[in-house]
Amino acid sequence: MKKIITLFVSFVVISTAFSQQEDQAGIALDLKKARAAYEIAKQKYDNDKELYDQKAISLSEFNNSKNESLAKEVDYQKLILRLISQQSYIIVEKAIKYQNANGEKRVRLTLRSSTEGNQDYLQQFEQHFDVFTPEMRSAKVYNVFASINNISDNTIIGSPYEIRIPFINNGETAIADFNLLRDAESVQVVLNYNGKKDNKNIYLEKDASANRVDITSSQFAQETDLGSSASYSLDLERFSSSDDVYRFIVVNLPRQVSYDLYDAENNARISQLKFNQGVNIRKLSLKAYLPEREDDLIKIDQPLDFYLIILPNSEYNKISDPAKLTLAEAEKLNSGKIKLELIPKGVGRIMVKAPSLYHEIKTGDSLSMKITVMNDGTRVLDNITITTENPLNWKSVIKPDVIGTLAPGKEQDVTITILPPSDVNVGAQEVKIKTQATANNRTVETEDKTIRIQVEARTPIVGTILLILLLIGVLVGIVVFGIKMSRR
Repeated sequence: MKKIITLFVSFVVISTAFSQQEDQAGIALDLKKARAAYEIAKQKYDNDKELYDQKAISLSEFNNSKNESLAKEVDYQKLILRLISQQSYIIVEKAIKYQNANGEKRVRLTLRSSTEGNQDYLQQFEQHFDVFTPEMRSAKVYNVFASINNISDNTIIGSPYEIRIPFINNGETAIADFNLLRDAESVQVVLNYNGKKDNKNIYLEKDASANRVDITSSQFAQETDLGSSASYSLDLERFSSSDDVYRFIVVNLPRQVSYDLYDAENNARISQLKFNQGVNIRKLSLKAYLPEREDDLIKIDQPLDFYLIILPNSEYNKISDPAKLTLAEAEKLNSGKIKLELIPKGVGRIMVKAPSLYHEIKTGDSLSMKITVMNDGTRVLDNITITTENPLNWKSVIKPDVIGTLAPGKEQDVTITILPPSDVNVGAQEVKIKTQATANNRTVETEDKTIRIQVEARTPIVGTILLILLLIGVLVGIVVFGIKMSRR
């Protein structure tokens, strides 16, 4: 199948090239015919002009001859223009991706008219150029339309969507500058001119004059619970030709918040970065760890703004104390940087404490116990409900069964009375204590407590006493009988 496709593509390419050569040859022949027709019409016009001056022909006959000459001249010029347009070619000399002062990523195309390179071919028609004005002979390429597309889906990713260049002089260049609507490493450059449509897939060259590394992140602002961590995905793009080692600085992050930088490819923790030859893109992640509790610097729901800065090692060494950089100083640095935001969030957490989780009762008894519900989190708990999951026919009474609010660190006692059925069987049973609550409109995870209750049979007291008295009477009788027997 691949061979068939290869043969088909080769056939199309050969056919196209042959068709182009055939078209050029046809134009050359038509050009000679048009030239001959034009010279004949012009000669006739010159002769008729003399005859008209001599009153030998009428004005109408003279005008017909004049119009015929002009028409042949126009046909001849059209063919010359068509020939020149086929030899015109626009080269994409440079495609530079750069970043402007506003942080916008742009692409600058340098387009060159390459008609000059085909002058040898055009020389064979040089004797026909006398009918052209100097501007026509300059071989300008008029109305060049340029746009840049995404290679995968052919959608336009440059703004403006299309740029019109009025003309490009022979051998000269023109600039088309686009704002990138979607970041890309390669683009398809689409050119329309002289009835041609030319598409080229081009890997963009980086603007090395900037000498910096740009950082972007789609997750620049995150909410994170106290005691957990936030992870920022970072895309780094080098606009430099140097082989420097780059260092990182994090500015304005409270000391209670620790952080690590990881290489996204191998998850290695890094503190410096170096781009390999030919590699301009790297992916990292910044992981920030929040403490368990809020304090004077870390407040729940109050955003923490901080910068991640990347500098060449030489520039990093010029900063006396990177740890003391302020936000204002960071903003003035001419370096790659990104402003990130971290919003601490409180955590609702319930702790249920019970003095004992094992109890013994007799048949017919009930069990009354106290538990303590505590807010072990960092956010106020709302609507705490306490329920039990009982064995079949068992009941329970909970006071109170709902706690309206409970502040962080606070606790409240709850009494639970467990009522077994009257015909409860002897043995072990389990009652599960369950809690449910919300914090900041989010359901709080809870931990169930299981109470194990051992039910034992009740012993009959009267029968036991009678049995004891009977045993005592028997013992007394034996003693008395023994004494009487010893006296005899």
